[in-house]
Amino acid sequence: MALCLEIVSAHGVEFSQTEIDRLVVRRREVDHDPGSEVAICPHHAPMLMQIEPCRMRITRDGVTFAREIPAGVLDVCDDHVIIAIT
Repeated sequence: MALCLEIVSAHGVEFSQTEIDRLVVRRREVDHDPGSEVAICPHHAPMLMQIEPCRMRITRDGVTFAREIPAGVLDVCDDHVIIAIT
């Protein structure tokens, strides 16, 4: 099983990717160190968190690439990751 990622804004789906092995983003939470990152892999527990503007890293088939993303909210449920941005 792999992850499916969608980045959405008020204008619709901005980016979509399937068959992701790992996703790394920087979280924006008061209970954690500033700038700490979280890695999301298949079968990750459901999660809802704020994220900071960052260079998100996506690993697919052993290849990692980066994508700049603005601040937003990340939702993980059933191997589906949605990042809502403004």
